[in-house]
Amino acid sequence: MLEVPISTDAELAQQLLSAAPIVLYVYDVQKETSIFQNRRLSDMLGHGELDGSGSEWERLIHPEDAVRFPEHRARLKTIEPGQTLSWEFRLRDCDGEWRWFVSRDVLLSRDDDGKPLLIVGSAADVSEQKKAEQHKELLAEEMRHRARNLVAVVQAIGRMSRPKNQPEANKYIDAFMGRLLTLLNTGGIVLSSADRHADLAEIARTTLAPFEMASDRIRVNGPSVVLPERTVANIALALHELATNAVKYGALSNDEGSVSLNWTFDADTKRLSLEWVETGGPPVSTPSSEGFGGLVIRQSVARERRGNVTLDYAPEGLSCRMEMEI
Repeated sequence: MLEVPISTDAELAQQLLSAAPIVLYVYDVQKETSIFQNRRLSDMLGHGELDGSGSEWERLIHPEDAVRFPEHRARLKTIEPGQTLSWEFRLRDCDGEWRWFVSRDVLLSRDDDGKPLLIVGSAADVSEQKKAEQHKELLAEEMRHRARNLVAVVQAIGRMSRPKNQPEANKYIDAFMGRLLTLLNTGGIVLSSADRHADLAEIARTTLAPFEMASDRIRVNGPSVVLPERTVANIALALHELATNAVKYGALSNDEGSVSLNWTFDADTKRLSLEWVETGGPPVSTPSSEGFGGLVIRQSVARERRGNVTLDYAPEGLSCRMEMEI
C-alpha cells in the first residue's frame, strides 16, 4: 500500500477532511451563511466545477426541498445545547438523478446574549437507504393488498362451505371463520406498521367491531400500548372468543347488557393487565366443563411471557382478567 508522508497534524487533518465521504460544515445561523465546508457538494455528486451564478447549494437542491429549507433554518436559530436537528433533502447528481441526503446539526457556539451563533453539521448521502425503505414499503403494501383480498376469499369460501340443513356443522364453520378473519384483519394492522407493531386500542376496536350492535354496548378504555406482532394475534383471539360468548350467552345476548374492556400498563415491569367485564346480561353460572372458547382464551394468553387468565362466572356477569409481560 502506498504511504503518503504526513509532515504535520494540520496536513493530516486537511487530508482527512478532504477524503471524508460526507460533507462537514460550520454554519453561521445569524448571518445565514456557511463559513466552512470540507468539500464541495458538486464534487461529491460528480459535477466538478459548476458554471453560472448562485451557490452550488441553490443550483443543486430540489425545488420542493428549497421551499422547505427556511423552516429548518428557523429551527436552527432556536437550537439548544446537546440538541441534534436533522432534515432530509434531495440534490441533483451529474446524471440528473436526485440523491437523498440527511443533515444533522448541533450547536457549536453562542453569542454574548446566549443566542445560537455557529452550528457544526454533516450531510450524508442516504440514497441507498431510501431505496431500500421504498422497496420495503412496496412489499408491505403488496402484502396488505393480498391480506385484504384473502379476507374476501376466506369469506366467500366460508359461505360456499356451509351445508344446507346442517346447523351443527354450520356452527363449527362459523366459529372457525370468525377466528380466521380475526387473525387476518388484525394482521393487516400489523402489516401497516414498518416495525410490525400495533396499538392495543386499534386492535381491540377492530376485533370487537363485528360484535357491536350499538355504540355504547362495548366500551374500550386504556392507555396507548404498542404490541409486538405475536401479542397482537394472541390478544385478538382472546377478545374474539370473549365477544362471541357474550353474543351467544352473555351480556350481548339481550338488549340491555353491555361490556367494558379496560387495561393498564406498568412501564417499569412491562406488565399489561386487561379486564373484560359483562353487566346486564342473563344470570351467569359456572359451566360444568370448560368449552373450546375458554380453552382458546387460556392458550392464547399462556403463549405470552408470564401470561395468566382468571375467569369469574359471577351471577351478575362474566369477568375475565388477562395479564402478561410485553
